[in-house]
Amino acid sequence: MFELWIVVAILAVAVTLFITEWLRVDAVALGVVLALMLTGVLTTNEALAGFSSTAVLTITFLFIVGGAVWQTGLADEIGQQVLKVAGTNETRLLVVLMLAVAVLSGFMSNTGTVAVLLPAVVILAKKSGISPAKLLIPLSFGSMLGGAATLIGTPPNIIINDTLKAAGLEPFGFFSFLP
Repeated sequence: MFELWIVVAILAVAVTLFITEWLRVDAVALGVVLALMLTGVLTTNEALAGFSSTAVLTITFLFIVGGAVWQTGLADEIGQQVLKVAGTNETRLLVVLMLAVAVLSGFMSNTGTVAVLLPAVVILAKKSGISPAKLLIPLSFGSMLGGAATLIGTPPNIIINDTLKAAGLEPFGFFSFLP
């Protein structure tokens, strides 16, 4: 029963820190794991087990790829190419944007794709004289569509694949979700 109250207290502190943002979210998350270890609620092996999961590592690396796409300027280049191909015609711009985002999100996390391309899409909207609101929902839909098409496009696909492997069943192929 004492462990229950420890967990509730740690959870309350974590929620407070998440809401107030006094500390970075990643620091709070690691602090929760550390606090659970130091209080004895979790053993070291239990606390660190998630970090050895291939699903967690894959998702982590996909966010690193997303950061690289942004830092190298590739996101801006994609925005420029979309504008070049689509022009300022709103319908054509929506279709080209959704296709480009769907392809990109098939090979990196769909959440990361939206995060990386969001500023580029807002700039793209301003350059073409279209309200950013008209491009942001298609950005999201294209990302979800592309993410659902491949094994690594969305975290649930990766987690389901790992669960299949752990159960001794045949895992999915990279494009098994595409049809």
